[in-house]
Amino acid sequence: MKRILCTLLALCLLASAVPAMAITGQEALGLGDGGSDGAASGYPTLQIGSRDGDDAGAYVVMLQNRLLELGYLASAADGQYGAMTESAVLAFQEHNGLTPTGIADDSTQSLLFSTSAQRAPEAVAADSETLRVQQALLRWGFMVGSADGIAGTTTQTAVAEFKDYIYNTCRLSYSAYTTPEPTPEATLAPNAQPVAMDVPLDATQAPESNGQNGEITEDVVRFADGDYAFQVFQQTLQNGNQGAEVWRVQRRLCQLRYLYKPDGSYGALTEYALKYFQRKNGLTETGVADEATQRKLFSGEALTSEEYVFPYKLYVSLDNQRVYAYGWDGSGYNKEVKKFKCSTGMAGYDTPSGTYQSGGRVNAGEWYYFKDYNCYAKYAYRIVGGVLFHSVLYSAKKKGPTNSSVNALGRKASHGCVRLAVDDAQWICENCPEGTTVVIS
Repeated sequence: MKRILCTLLALCLLASAVPAMAITGQEALGLGDGGSDGAASGYPTLQIGSRDGDDAGAYVVMLQNRLLELGYLASAADGQYGAMTESAVLAFQEHNGLTPTGIADDSTQSLLFSTSAQRAPEAVAADSETLRVQQALLRWGFMVGSADGIAGTTTQTAVAEFKDYIYNTCRLSYSAYTTPEPTPEATLAPNAQPVAMDVPLDATQAPESNGQNGEITEDVVRFADGDYAFQVFQQTLQNGNQGAEVWRVQRRLCQLRYLYKPDGSYGALTEYALKYFQRKNGLTETGVADEATQRKLFSGEALTSEEYVFPYKLYVSLDNQRVYAYGWDGSGYNKEVKKFKCSTGMAGYDTPSGTYQSGGRVNAGEWYYFKDYNCYAKYAYRIVGGVLFHSVLYSAKKKGPTNSSVNALGRKASHGCVRLAVDDAQWICENCPEGTTVVIS
């Protein structure tokens, strides 16, 4: 906590739009010693639309990490101030005696990062139809998130997809049940309080799927309550399959923290994740989603994973100025396979510590341009927000890397990103897919 406070005070030397101190050409290329003689002037105001700029600090990430720590934010820090972050700030303000604006101004952040900040109260959802439907849709692979009893965007989308699945995709399997009648537009309970994971929509914007809207109808409730039998198994799935059943398996693996991102295509990452699910749940490790595996997967007894499964997990040591890559061996990340020398943020531009699910490669091309500093790097890979892995710096594409950025590897010299030798940055881009876990400590 003390480290985070110190980091934030140093970051406050930068205004959110205009730096509070001049950056020399040498500093922009990572050639200077960094540091500042200025005094902190307060936290930068953050609100909807704010985002961390590339290689220029991590204000929003710091805010999100603290909201996560205090239990107000349920999703991972991503460096972008969106609706979920606004809802989390609003809840923090309401619970801590501040005017609820949803804007993280100086007074809000001062309290947030203090030892006086009050944690979020434990959420207690009412035993309602919405809650029961959410629990069923989470279990059956139509939804990822949390059951909170609020019919928000995520829930409405899941309900619409469930209805499409029942009445269209698997129509013959459920022909004995009531055919859906036209339903009125969805309405929301008056004064319903939105939460970070599930912000309610206006009724006229209720999501639809192939003609089915997101309203919770009597039929949906009957499936959730077991009056109508939902068939959790339809077909065996394996690497190469696509479609609705793959989506369900992937969403459930995601809900249980084995798979990071569903995409409807059963590939190597899904196979990795399913094998680990089978191992933890006492099933034969085949990587094939057979009937026994799916019945366990879609049950309430399925065991969760400690972390997402990827080929590698990356650790950034701020003390040692090294990046370590550990390979997945079927039960964990237990073997070091790579070690890279790096440069993390210098004083005033500290690289934010934390655990992040990476954004992956920034672009398909080799080059990345930092417009604020008029310099280039190769193989940019987003860790979180504006914090990237990237190569040493170039003043121009046709020239070699700057000697100072190369010589600085092994010590703090960047504006918040993690700089690497060109080959090392390329290895990360080519071997670590989006979502790969990155731990900065």
